[in-house]
Amino acid sequence: MARIELKTIEQLRWMRRAGLVVADIHASLREAARPGVTTAELDEVSAEAIRRNGATSNFLHYFGYPATVCISVNDVLVHGIPGSQRLEAGDIVSFDCGAWIGQAGRQWHGDAAF
Repeated sequence: MARIELKTIEQLRWMRRAGLVVADIHASLREAARPGVTTAELDEVSAEAIRRNGATSNFLHYFGYPATVCISVNDVLVHGIPGSQRLEAGDIVSFDCGAWIGQAGRQWHGDAAF
């Protein structure tokens, strides 16, 4: 049976930092998402936010996934792959992304969608 690992205050801070990277990705995507922008351009926005925060994408190359964010538009349920699709006024768009930071020889991951 798995045991529960209690985190130290320092570890909780690292987890929070990873979560704040994801929050920054979300803020950057919200600002950039508008009619006419492609989902590939939004993936670059996500990648830049990850770089800016000194983090690493936990989506890019995961089981071959080609992007830093999943972008699902309208009838795409989940895990849409960014590409040449341009957003249009009235589109329903969801973003799912994650990033990790390295501290104390471990990876601390953040992951969230909106």
